[in-house]
Amino acid sequence: MEWKLGWYHNCDDYRALPFTFPELTEVVQATLNLNGDGIRLGLSNLYGEKDLIFQKVEAATDEKFHVKQKVTFAGIEQATVIKGTTLKSDPVHLQVKAGMKLYLKLSSKSVQTYADFCCTYDTTLTNANFVRRYASTPHLHHSMDARRGWFCLNEIEVLTDSQPAVVNITGDSLVEMGQISTSLAEIVYQKRPGKIVFANTGISGGRLLHDAPQDEPLYQTFGPSLLRRAATEAQKLMPVLTIAFIGSNDLIMPLVSKEALQQQIDINDFADGIIQLKKVLQRNHSRLLLGTLLPFSLGHGSVPHSNIYTQTLNKRQEINRYLRRLPETFDSSQLVEDDKQRLQSRYDFGDHLHLNKRGGQKIATAIWDRIQEEKIF
Repeated sequence: MEWKLGWYHNCDDYRALPFTFPELTEVVQATLNLNGDGIRLGLSNLYGEKDLIFQKVEAATDEKFHVKQKVTFAGIEQATVIKGTTLKSDPVHLQVKAGMKLYLKLSSKSVQTYADFCCTYDTTLTNANFVRRYASTPHLHHSMDARRGWFCLNEIEVLTDSQPAVVNITGDSLVEMGQISTSLAEIVYQKRPGKIVFANTGISGGRLLHDAPQDEPLYQTFGPSLLRRAATEAQKLMPVLTIAFIGSNDLIMPLVSKEALQQQIDINDFADGIIQLKKVLQRNHSRLLLGTLLPFSLGHGSVPHSNIYTQTLNKRQEINRYLRRLPETFDSSQLVEDDKQRLQSRYDFGDHLHLNKRGGQKIATAIWDRIQEEKIF
């Protein structure tokens, strides 16, 4: 048996908007698609300014933690995650079955600041909640319309004799929010139990070509460009397939950020970026499936319908015409846009930018059909 990746969710860099609590207890629900005889956890403190301490870390197969196991780190119950590093737990002997929901509870009674932040909106497979108390177990809320966040826990490995294929779904908030990635994982985990594992490395606000703008704290959380992080992701996760939804923020950010206004792109810039991305993934033996840019609409008084806004909408169409000529492209936009190139209301999360669960399922089903058609697995 070997340790294999069973669950992975990228932690965003929230140094610009950190969370400080006198105490913390968080519960994370993770759905595994492997059979095995044990687990071990990975904790992240890559962005914190100080070491983080969790006095208790526990694992259970029920949400209320009626039957739980202590998780230790080098034989010690307390987890100390040194700033700028990650920490792996000792093995937890636990019978794991494909499709099983695992619950992890991390508790701290130390006043500390958290900057490694994860979140989801689709709570079907991954869910989380936290409270500002040490002696408590937060209740998990199951919804599709609110952000459910947690800190530091980003990886679960499973001791298994399986040889699962890893799929990395990466890009921007369309991925991080979970409507596409979770809907696809739901299909695949039912069709291929124990065979395929999905990793979510989407970063809200992420761009293909440029790193996060620094002119607003929120923008600073948008992370490095996909081009800059693609090799690191591929080398760590070793995915046989990388599914990317990226590029919309390369167009949107210049409309809202003064710094990004100096980073406007044209079709040649975008095409060069896609060529570089393909080369990075090819070097790391990962096949690419690339979504077209979904429709977006900015308004509500925040962005005037100026010439630059109209040019941006036209640029999306130009980029999509280019993408549709590539064999790696999956034409996701045509599935959810109307005849005026706007997001159909039945697929709209409500902000005219993101997908609701129905939209995520629509795209996920078509991706699975493409995977089967091309016999990727």
